[in-house]
Amino acid sequence: MELLAQIGLDLARMLIGIITALVFSAGALYTGMGLLDRLTSGIDEWKEIKKGNAAVGLLYAAVMISMMLLIGPRIAEIVYPIQNDMGLPATQLVVLLLFTLVNYLAGLLSAIVLIYLTINLIDRITPDLEELAELKKGNLAVALILSAALVLVVLAASTGMENLFSMIKSVESLFL
Repeated sequence: MELLAQIGLDLARMLIGIITALVFSAGALYTGMGLLDRLTSGIDEWKEIKKGNAAVGLLYAAVMISMMLLIGPRIAEIVYPIQNDMGLPATQLVVLLLFTLVNYLAGLLSAIVLIYLTINLIDRITPDLEELAELKKGNLAVALILSAALVLVVLAASTGMENLFSMIKSVESLFL
């Protein structure tokens, strides 16, 4: 009977962890898509995607990948204490979850800033190229450059960003 109760508890933790990961992932993706929508005010992205504009779709995909590269580890930090019995009292578990939430929000803010800065940087270093107009025309070459720049900047910055997240984790350890 005790084994069945443990299996039930483990399944419940797994389900709650999956739901938590889905909610936080969806929040990050929604934020990234909203940011891109604001950065590309001259384009109705979903209208273009419905028309089969692969250039706009590729850029959207790169924004989503960029968001998840920074946010994915933060989501894992939130899900881990939910799915694993860490033997912490409830108050310490709440403190742990609050700090992981702070890490998630820091990651989300970092991703937003990086995406914004990267798109603006590409725009500035290509003054004779109207990126939005080219995307709207379906120019895959422009979409590839913007997409690669986004993903590569996030990958390069993610190592440095881990230092920020580690700092927050260090502060967290003072409370646990």
